[in-house]
Amino acid sequence: MEPEELMDVIRQTARGMGIVDISAAPVERWDSDPLVSSRIGPGHRPADIMPDARSVLVIGVPVQKTIVDTAPSIYYNHLYGVVNSLLDQASERLTLELNALGHRAVYVPRDGYHGIAGLRELPEAFFSHRHAAYLAGMGTFGWNNVLLTPAYGPRVRFSSVITDAVLPYGEVMSEGLCLRCRRCVRECPASALGEADYPQAITIKQACVERSAELAQVGKSPCGRCIAVCPVGKDRGPPPTPEAVEAIRTYRKPPKV
Repeated sequence: MEPEELMDVIRQTARGMGIVDISAAPVERWDSDPLVSSRIGPGHRPADIMPDARSVLVIGVPVQKTIVDTAPSIYYNHLYGVVNSLLDQASERLTLELNALGHRAVYVPRDGYHGIAGLRELPEAFFSHRHAAYLAGMGTFGWNNVLLTPAYGPRVRFSSVITDAVLPYGEVMSEGLCLRCRRCVRECPASALGEADYPQAITIKQACVERSAELAQVGKSPCGRCIAVCPVGKDRGPPPTPEAVEAIRTYRKPPKV
């Protein structure tokens, strides 16, 4: 099966699960791209996980901005879990499809760490989906260290499938999408974002983790403010009223007795 034909099959399978944002990158880009090769070291690249890999397939699922606008809240907390579950299930489904077509493939879980406790110990996932999406031409990095996409800004979550199949590849975007407005910096309640753009400065992960831990105690993790306020993307519309946001944010998980 030719690469384009195979990608058509993959797209059809993904579309059946409601996923339309999909692209791929050759594994060589993890070594050749200056930004990624400087940030993603040995042991965390696709060919380390699957030595005969040729491609990384990346899928994206947008998070609904109306819900993100209420963050931090139990509403956003629930959406976050649903999207992560969908990404994991879709990635495994695409892996099985590639296997059925005679290709080796393995998916990488949406979150490659063990909860907040794991992040405190090691604040990096073992595989970066956002860098994979960047190499697949799905977006560019913003000041908030998150991948920005043309349609949804930073409000997309990604997962990846590593495979020995050759696929048509997206081109890395040459023009950045970040407006340098620094709203994310001003709005960050943990002061976790620096005074320089990514990758010159990276998120102060420990501050972000501690903020998430605090919110998790009341069922409102993750924070989400840096992606809620970002003006990049076409998913614009009137946000919930202040009264609705206030009402939604009053709901919380009862503290342990």
